[in-house]
Amino acid sequence: MDPLPCGLIAFRHAPVPLSGVCYGRLDVAAELSAEAAATAIERALADLCLRPRAVWSSPLSRCAAPAAELAARLGAPHAVDERLLEIAYGAWEGRAWSDIERDDPIAYAAWLDGWERVGPPGGESALKVEARVRSFWRALGATSGAFSALGASGTSGTSGTSGTSGDVMDPVGARPHLLIAHAGVLRALRVVACGVTWPEAMSAPAPHLAPERFPLPAPALSLAAP
Repeated sequence: MDPLPCGLIAFRHAPVPLSGVCYGRLDVAAELSAEAAATAIERALADLCLRPRAVWSSPLSRCAAPAAELAARLGAPHAVDERLLEIAYGAWEGRAWSDIERDDPIAYAAWLDGWERVGPPGGESALKVEARVRSFWRALGATSGAFSALGASGTSGTSGTSGTSGDVMDPVGARPHLLIAHAGVLRALRVVACGVTWPEAMSAPAPHLAPERFPLPAPALSLAAP
């Protein structure tokens, strides 16, 4: 999944203190503090010799809190976008997987059999997650980093406001965007940005606080060309 020079680098958020629970969009705090998670990501970026032009996250604190901390440290804008939320599990949110299998066996079996197109009761299928992540990815590629055109729902960090900054609009161009992401969003990016199938995207691990690179769509790459 090697990207072209200006693209997107994503890190899955730090682990959460839940095991065997369907937590999806619940705002569960990570095991690491925002500062500790930001430090781990900052070190990985330094090892890769990368300085992001902007930091993106979902509204959920396990992603948004370290993203805001990183943005402040890097002097980069932080944008929150609801298209980056974890998959919605609807009626199953907050329940143990073993209880879901026991108490809702028909819906559970249908989801296991057709999860690409079938979601939990009141939740999302993989294809629905793919559609919103594709929308974000295409918008990111089409704007060359201008936040106002991306529909971000909020910003924080040292930039102070949404809109543009010198780093974001700098045509020297090779700085990537940084995303602090949920596992479902990372896997959707594998599908939309790298062209793998959903089974392939699901079979590859998504380790916490590890970098994964993605290309942006061709229009954005041409904007950065000399």
